[in-house]
Amino acid sequence: MKTLPAPLVPVLISALIPLLALAAQPARADTAIALPQLQAAARAAQLADDPAWADLLQYEPAPVTGRLRSLADDAGFFNAPDGATNAAAELDATLARLVEPARPDAPDEHPQCRFPARFHWLKSRLPQLAQATPDRPCPRLSAWAAEIRPAGATLVFPSAYVNSPASMFGHTLLRIDAEGQTDATRLLAYTINYAAKADATDGFTFAMKGLFGFYPGTLSSSPYYVKVREYSDMESRDVWEYRLNLTPDETRQLLRHAWEIGATRFDYWFFDENCSYMILRLLDVARPGLRVSRRFPLTAIPVDTVKGVVEVPGLVTEIAFRPAGGTELAHRASRLPPAAMAAAIAVADGRQTPASLGTAPLAIEQLEFADRLVAFRGHAGKLDRDDALARLKAIQTTRSQLPAIDTGSVPVPPRPETGHASGRFGLAAGRAAGAPALFLGLRPAYHDLLDPETGYSRGAQIRFFDIAASQREGHGWRLDRFLPVDIVSVAPRREWTQPLSWKVRFGWERSLGYRLAPSPTVAGGPGAAWEWTSGAGPLMGYVFLENQLLAHGHLEKRWAIGTGPLAGVLWDPAPATRLQLEASRQWFNDGRLERSQARALLRHSLGRDNNLVAEYEWTRAELSADGRQERRMALGWQRYF
Repeated sequence: MKTLPAPLVPVLISALIPLLALAAQPARADTAIALPQLQAAARAAQLADDPAWADLLQYEPAPVTGRLRSLADDAGFFNAPDGATNAAAELDATLARLVEPARPDAPDEHPQCRFPARFHWLKSRLPQLAQATPDRPCPRLSAWAAEIRPAGATLVFPSAYVNSPASMFGHTLLRIDAEGQTDATRLLAYTINYAAKADATDGFTFAMKGLFGFYPGTLSSSPYYVKVREYSDMESRDVWEYRLNLTPDETRQLLRHAWEIGATRFDYWFFDENCSYMILRLLDVARPGLRVSRRFPLTAIPVDTVKGVVEVPGLVTEIAFRPAGGTELAHRASRLPPAAMAAAIAVADGRQTPASLGTAPLAIEQLEFADRLVAFRGHAGKLDRDDALARLKAIQTTRSQLPAIDTGSVPVPPRPETGHASGRFGLAAGRAAGAPALFLGLRPAYHDLLDPETGYSRGAQIRFFDIAASQREGHGWRLDRFLPVDIVSVAPRREWTQPLSWKVRFGWERSLGYRLAPSPTVAGGPGAAWEWTSGAGPLMGYVFLENQLLAHGHLEKRWAIGTGPLAGVLWDPAPATRLQLEASRQWFNDGRLERSQARALLRHSLGRDNNLVAEYEWTRAELSADGRQERRMALGWQRYF
């Protein structure tokens, strides 16, 4: 064999080094070639303009310009510096990151694991992506999905709970139904829940921060039985379940996107970027083209979003009702005569032994009522845990020795989506301060005491950005009222529970009479309510200690604080009619100011969307322009939207 001349060996070696280096890195060379092809294929398919890509990026049109921008308030949600507003740049950057090599020591940090929904969708639209990069292992995501075993989804709507600031509107969340799930194992399924990470414990502070986006929204996952205990037992909220016809593949894509947004900051806004809107956007990602969130461009009130989901043809396949602990207690209480009720409460209080009730069928119902009342108080934190367990043991031991009887089922109330829409517009004509007048009213959300209660919580008033204006003869249009927040909880007291009623409002209103301009005010206070049922129709009475701080140039110190009683009744003489009567008197630290007021309001419903209304109001305020009494009368029409 001939050998190469010695001078040629170094030359050949130096020439082979680049070729050997290139051969040693075939994967990186292939990826470098594949990425431009991937990006070109994505541009050719116009994926950046696909609504499904916009949904994955949480894009929505800006209110004024209409330009797309993401709801995500976290740079980590994007791969391009301008990804929050540039869908094409984000697509190119995402493809570039998805084909990056994985770090063996941190597999869950790979972009395929950080953005699994985007990766899954892009693979379905770009077959070249699967050729350019293998599927990377994602241990944490895989373990989470294996625990949930997704096969379908159910929209869950816990009704409004006015005594909890975070629950005044109601709430929506998703239950991820597992493979092989039955009625017996349904409570073991997992939920996807989005809520404000709130630190306020009072309605006023929570409303203020929530209205202006001062809370971050957080997405969480927990077993369904934990949420049922929270809503049904601790807060006594009825729960509605709307089974959706999502396929297992669509449900898995929903979970992938939930994983993506779980680590992302979103500013939480009461009216739009709230729990319900985020749930709708998860559904949009699960089924591209659904776009149910687009039905709510301005506000996303939970009960309205439930209506929007139900209205999508074929999306809801089954509806179930889960009564709250308080609802079941009220049902069982309605079956007991007053004397039997008093004895059952005595057993629940520990003042009487369970055996003292006897063995008659009525005693069995008394024992079951006492059992649930003790549990109800325990869940609400009104009874020491050890005392509750001891009383439950004694009651259940006695009950186990008696036969089973049929105590009836809790009546199913009208479904939430059957109620009126949350927005309301009104037009009326009448007289104000002695002159003919026209009146306009606008309430974007949500419900007041005069509205029909179908689908809403009885005795709860929650109004946001309530606006009223009027035009008197000889005068132009003037603002009468602007209340960003007006909340009233009229919670009837019963033999077995004595809840506190309360109210709070702030904004601008004509506190000193119709002839004077609206003034800034903050008002509210505690109260109590009672309810009676008779052949003349349901009647609810209430009293409040009405406290008010107001400011006005006609006051001696330009501000005043006052207090006094307010009493009222709500009466439903017919199914479509409600009458509200109120009277109040207040004394202020400004000695010149005393105010008395009385009003009567009548509402008659013309179907679900329209009302006829009549109003009479009498006011006497010592600081009114001429010191005389003022009257306001109006007859008008209201339309829900």
